[in-house]
Amino acid sequence: MSMTKPVVVYGVSGYTGRLICEYLREYHVPFIAAGRDGKKVQAVVDKIPGIDTVEHDVVEVSHDVDALTELFTG
Repeated sequence: MSMTKPVVVYGVSGYTGRLICEYLREYHVPFIAAGRDGKKVQAVVDKIPGIDTVEHDVVEVSHDVDALTELFTG
């Protein structure tokens, strides 16, 4: 996990994931938005009002131990 983006939100396309991203945006906490379908994650993130005010990345990652470990450890 990048130290410039200390938070990874996995499952952004779900209701709770989106709310977490909105909260992080509100408090200007840089984050990585991740999920199994990168296009779906990007579509959800793009609909968050003011998302351009916070540093964030969108990442597609498979749902397996190796891929998630790599995402979290950077």
